Amino acid sequence: MSDLIQVKRDGFVATVVPNRPAKLNASTKPMCKELGDTVTALSGDDAIRCIVLRDAGEKSFSPGNDIAEFQTQRANKAQAVEYGRVMHATAAALSNCRHPLVAQIHGICVGGGLEIAALCDILICGESSRFGAPIKNFGLVMAYPEMALLVRRA
Repeated sequence: MSDLIQVKRDGFVATVVPNRPAKLNASTKPMCKELGDTVTALSGDDAIRCIVLRDAGEKSFSPGNDIAEFQTQRANKAQAVEYGRVMHATAAALSNCRHPLVAQIHGICVGGGLEIAALCDILICGESSRFGAPIKNFGLVMAYPEMALLVRRA
């Protein structure tokens, strides 16, 4: 594992921390893949009873995917398909986790960050929590499985 995703253990609880506070924890493709790999590994760990997913700092759970990466990682159809494959694999890892997932949310929780939170079993929010799905601002549409997830959560 790298410093992009930190894991702290305290007894039966693992805390998973996406670690890009300077970018408000905006997710990159490698960060998203590592999050999925981490949750998959923890799901198979019999010593874990609960996984807490929280932000590094308290300004932002996640503003979603880092749009600075779009020019290099989603510039054409092949790249977009590969990017989507990584994102969907991570969503599947969260959805299939056998341990309860708890999202500890402070600040911004929008876009892909909102989708990650919606995949958790319990969401605990601070007073600063703000939610949204501003995908239309990028001229994009939300995929049906992602939209269905948010509708079920709401």
